[in-house]
Amino acid sequence: MDHSLTERADTCPVCAEDSVTLHQCCPNKKDSLCEPCWSKIISGEIERGRIGSLFLGELLCNFCNKPIERNRLPKDLQSRLNNILLTIPRTKTPKSIEDFNYSYKDSNHLTHSLTNEKFVFLSQRHYNALGACIDVYIQSVMKSDQWNYKEIWLPEKSENVDDHHDQVNIFTSNDFETNENGCLILLQGSGVVRLGQWARSCCINESLDIGSMFPYMKKAKEHGLSVIILNPNQTSYVEKQICDNGTTTLSDRKTNSTEQQSSATNRQADDKKTTDSDNDLISYYLSPDPLPYPITKKIPNLSTNREHVLHVYDNVISKCPAKKFYIVAHSAGGDGLMFLLRKRQNTILKKTWKVAFTDSVHSVLPLESNEIKNFLKLHAIHFVASDQPMGEELDSVYDFSHGSACQEVSAGHPKHEYTSGYCVEGVFNFFFPSDHNIDRTAF
Repeated sequence: MDHSLTERADTCPVCAEDSVTLHQCCPNKKDSLCEPCWSKIISGEIERGRIGSLFLGELLCNFCNKPIERNRLPKDLQSRLNNILLTIPRTKTPKSIEDFNYSYKDSNHLTHSLTNEKFVFLSQRHYNALGACIDVYIQSVMKSDQWNYKEIWLPEKSENVDDHHDQVNIFTSNDFETNENGCLILLQGSGVVRLGQWARSCCINESLDIGSMFPYMKKAKEHGLSVIILNPNQTSYVEKQICDNGTTTLSDRKTNSTEQQSSATNRQADDKKTTDSDNDLISYYLSPDPLPYPITKKIPNLSTNREHVLHVYDNVISKCPAKKFYIVAHSAGGDGLMFLLRKRQNTILKKTWKVAFTDSVHSVLPLESNEIKNFLKLHAIHFVASDQPMGEELDSVYDFSHGSACQEVSAGHPKHEYTSGYCVEGVFNFFFPSDHNIDRTAF
């Protein structure tokens, strides 16, 4: 393109700088701006999560209300935008975060593999596809030599098979079956989060230190606890996938459950890499339309959050040799835990030592047993979303008209999804009040 048609030296109408090069990036010549002003405008759209519309030719100029032409923007700005475009996979069936040119590298922050810039939101479709690959990444780390966690598939089958399409996986530390000291039980909330996560959004926009369960796993190891991580949101499996032409395809039986979740939300007619042009892929990932939806079936005996928790307790946790249970339940995980306490009160209360709710959805019902009421009053704490310092005691927040179930303190952050990541120190100080000055260098 002949940039002489779009650039001229003059006074910028926004910042009033004289003798600067102005760039005409929309049809109205009067709205030509200097490079710093265009940079501020585009950076603002990136921060607001609206930059995807620029790549579709739908981002309007603030002044003339006409589309901004990306190829007329200053060259350095175009270079930055081209790097952002590299986070669009070259396939409609991405399998890893590397397909998006994102990585965690040596840190716990998701960054662009080439520029080291933080995540940029392009569209909900792009975000969901990346999130599904982050699910896979976190579980791969848990199974790696770093943690060496064991994957258990439920409901159990009579024989060992590689086909897990109709099962749900949970994870345990490698000492779960032998550690008699104590066991940490981790219960996530509802929504899209899967094994090893408290909040997908925090894993993407903040860090794994805030959004994942890794800090809790590390603390458990420091205190000599085994760990079991439940997966109560994965209550169904993909049976069929609706294609663009209205037909259906059977899901790939050889793909494990987590990978199916990723591919099922990101494929159209088949499960192969595409050869679509870059423009087709840009349009595909930036489309506001929902992805083709899967036809699912419920997993027998694990079809709801509550069923999942009860089934895992009966078939796995109840066989754990640990003398003491320490439980962390976030959001809807609190409801699942309360359901478990009511259903298995006679066995689980004997071994449960401490419970930490993190901005949890739970309540003491009018007909709650005195044993559960007393247990929660004496052995539980609730870390609530708050802008007060972490651990500061609060007036009753979640009483549901029946009175608070236990002591309530600040989690140290006002946003729900951040609470578990921010209160990890407080949780373990509550679990182990006599040794929270433990020498961490010993581990």
